Amino acid sequence: MFMKKILFKNRLFFIKTAGLLLLALASNSSFVSAQNEPRYSRMASLEASSEMKAYQKDLQSGSPFTEKHQQLLLDEGLPQLFIDGNRLDRAQARQRLEKIFFDTIADSNAYRKATDLAVTRLTALGRSEQISINGSINAVLFLGELRDKQGQLLAAATQPLSEIVSDDSVTPAVRIAALAGFGKRIQELRVSSSENKQVKAASIASTLNTIMELPDKSMPPIGRDWMQGRALEYSRSMLQNLGDNPQELDGAVKSAVTILKNSNRPIDLRIRTVVFLSYSANAGITLPTKEILIAADELVKESLRDAYGIIQDKKFEEEITGLSDFGNGNPIEAEKNYLPITYFVRSSWRLVTLADSMTRLAQQLENDKEQYEDRAKLIRSYGVKLYEEPKDVSLTSAIEAFDPDSIAPVTDETKPDETKPEVPPTEATPKKLSPFKLQ
Repeated sequence: MFMKKILFKNRLFFIKTAGLLLLALASNSSFVSAQNEPRYSRMASLEASSEMKAYQKDLQSGSPFTEKHQQLLLDEGLPQLFIDGNRLDRAQARQRLEKIFFDTIADSNAYRKATDLAVTRLTALGRSEQISINGSINAVLFLGELRDKQGQLLAAATQPLSEIVSDDSVTPAVRIAALAGFGKRIQELRVSSSENKQVKAASIASTLNTIMELPDKSMPPIGRDWMQGRALEYSRSMLQNLGDNPQELDGAVKSAVTILKNSNRPIDLRIRTVVFLSYSANAGITLPTKEILIAADELVKESLRDAYGIIQDKKFEEEITGLSDFGNGNPIEAEKNYLPITYFVRSSWRLVTLADSMTRLAQQLENDKEQYEDRAKLIRSYGVKLYEEPKDVSLTSAIEAFDPDSIAPVTDETKPDETKPEVPPTEATPKKLSPFKLQ
């Protein structure tokens, strides 16, 4: 059920990777003590303190935000984000801080002063070398989560987040944390009815263009790939927010075309560029559509070769080691499959995603439209088959259809029965729970 949900939302192997990526990039997680240690070493002790109770009593009654309130917020509150006592539950510390320090403020001016101070300090913590990288990540995540008095994401935090995301001198893991805050703003903007919606959208689009243009050595490849993959998803959403001004994302579009044509970039990232470009074409942005369709077709072949190579590697490993599941006390299978189920899921997502994008792109063509639509329909049918029938023979039949030159030579012992011709798969009667049902 989990894999079906991931496929249906078109976010395979993508959405849940941020936490792992942040940990991978935070190469030095040793705690560096700040010059002024907070007196309260854990959130629980701060919440239970008489100072905290006095803070809440004052501000709940409508009092202004004074020096003593500022001192408690900056010296005792925000350090809870990086001190060792809260290291096992950073997310809960952020939630509790917002509740006890901001939700209790009744006066709008006091609320604005408190959040402005928090934005300034959190931005500094995000860039600080005096606390751990994990602490800086947590500070930037909190910066991206802060809300105003009306419950909307804090507008004052958008520019600092943009600057952190775009700054090559900032630790990659911290930049990724800042991008997570950007994603929240794009989601919020999508359902907003604000009069200055397009102004906000244009500002965010500028940052997305910057991310898509990241040079090779601006950060480790894994971080750059992740950020650009996320930027592609966000840019697709932004097309709706920009309305009649999709050209605000021209930089992202040009970068996406460049990434698509670069065979050294990851397959999944290039597939996401095709998705974004297909929606860009629908939004009215002029694109080299024919070139993109040709590249998308080549990605179909690459995707299948990637999975087919795993089958051949496993067969070769079995051949040279002599190790096999057969004859080792295990039941003998009528049909042995070498490709792990996760590769079928990935390959299925790749083919279906490319097929749907090619259909959108084909709509922009004056000539050869039906040819590419038929091609996309065939690709999609094989993608659905890989999901519903995750067997090596399904993958082999797909690569025979789209990239037969990649097929390993067939020996007499493994030569298939030629008396039964291959029938192209059909999507006319998909399984009941298939996430690829036509809507």
